[in-house]
Amino acid sequence: MKKLAAALAAVLALSLPASAQYAPASFPDVAAGAWYYEPVMEMAARMTSAPTGADSAHWAGVQLSYAQENGWLPADASPDAPATRELMCRVTAAAFGLSAAEGSALSFPDSSEISPDCAAGVLALTTSGVVEGFEDGTFRPRAGLTRAQAAAILSRAARPGGTQPEGGSLITAEGCTAEEIIDYFCDVALGSEYGDARENVVRWSKPIAYYISGSPTEEDLELFTALAAALNGVEGFPGISAAEDEDGANLTVNFVAQSEMDDILGEGYNGYVTVWWHGDHDIYEGEIYYSTDISQKLRRAVIVEELCQSLGLLTDTYDHPESIFYQYHLTTDWPTELDWAVIRLLYSAAISPGMDGDGVRAAAASVVG
Repeated sequence: MKKLAAALAAVLALSLPASAQYAPASFPDVAAGAWYYEPVMEMAARMTSAPTGADSAHWAGVQLSYAQENGWLPADASPDAPATRELMCRVTAAAFGLSAAEGSALSFPDSSEISPDCAAGVLALTTSGVVEGFEDGTFRPRAGLTRAQAAAILSRAARPGGTQPEGGSLITAEGCTAEEIIDYFCDVALGSEYGDARENVVRWSKPIAYYISGSPTEEDLELFTALAAALNGVEGFPGISAAEDEDGANLTVNFVAQSEMDDILGEGYNGYVTVWWHGDHDIYEGEIYYSTDISQKLRRAVIVEELCQSLGLLTDTYDHPESIFYQYHLTTDWPTELDWAVIRLLYSAAISPGMDGDGVRAAAASVVG
């Protein structure tokens, strides 16, 4: 993996949106199963199409200037110099507004080697668990970072629960009012498309462990894994990752021929999701089927739709044709900004499993902007 330049550290932190909204990327040198695979894919999904705003001086001109003007980077920092561990801490802490608890202090044996202008950032990220020291207890502030290591740091800093500033940001979607977001949430989250008349919120409270079987293509796997990684950036979501075997999974994902789909589900389905929940409306198990006999383009749309619906958003709608939840879509292969708002609302602290429409509307008003 390539070493990380100071300019790229600033661009990564500055361009990171509140929720992943962009199509995933794939890299031939990032193998599934590698320790850095999920954070790299998560950051790639968050960063794809983020503008660099290059100026005549440097490819990262706008972000670099912003980082320097706001004190994230020293004004005389060389943009192409390797990013060090202490500099990454400084930039990340500034970008996320992270700080250490009052009275905290650096305790590494090499703390005296940490630059004074980076010390607060190092303290913030080490006390929150975002960055750790080495096995010998040292921090090694001048050690360089790879792109994989930087992705892991940003992924942890963006992760909910203890590493983000308290309060969070309001849930928004460009072009939509708060009322429209809440209405759309109620459309897709209360009820389900087939065989259930319930009008209550259901969602996962425990981490999802998925197991993929059948005959997916490499593109299928890349898209599914990238979306799973992006979902891990949603505040309050319990997490999703691959299980080692089918016995350890609570979400089974089946890529099968259309004839097998028809035998199991009846005719007319390109994809299908079923989830089961307890009386407290916590989902504990799920199953997804994808047909391998449809075009890759259509299958991309179906993969995204069914995985997102398995979160507890089980109803297709006839509004917002661009949405992954639209009944007749054919090309949408990544959640829109409105879709991400709905997903974030489902897993926000304001919403509880079992809520009905009235409860949702009353609770959501405090977190949707």
